[in-house]
Amino acid sequence: MTEKELKSSLEIFAHKIKNPIHAAVINLDVLKVKLGKLGVDKKTLKHLEIVAAEVKRINEINKKYFGYLALGETARKKKNLKKILG
Repeated sequence: MTEKELKSSLEIFAHKIKNPIHAAVINLDVLKVKLGKLGVDKKTLKHLEIVAAEVKRINEINKKYFGYLALGETARKKKNLKKILG
């Protein structure tokens, strides 16, 4: 597998993780509101908040990973210094 193929595979993997993470975040927020309206005890809601925080943490890790992939791409591009410096 070439470096370009590996990068492409990693981008696809990170993108496929992003969609279920966002669905989990949204549904956890909805669940928290609904359970709160039903009068569920605070301890149970706290456990739900912990799960939501961990899912959001996974999302942040994924965002950073996407950033590293993009950084590697821009770092390798040739730059025309005459155009940059005017």
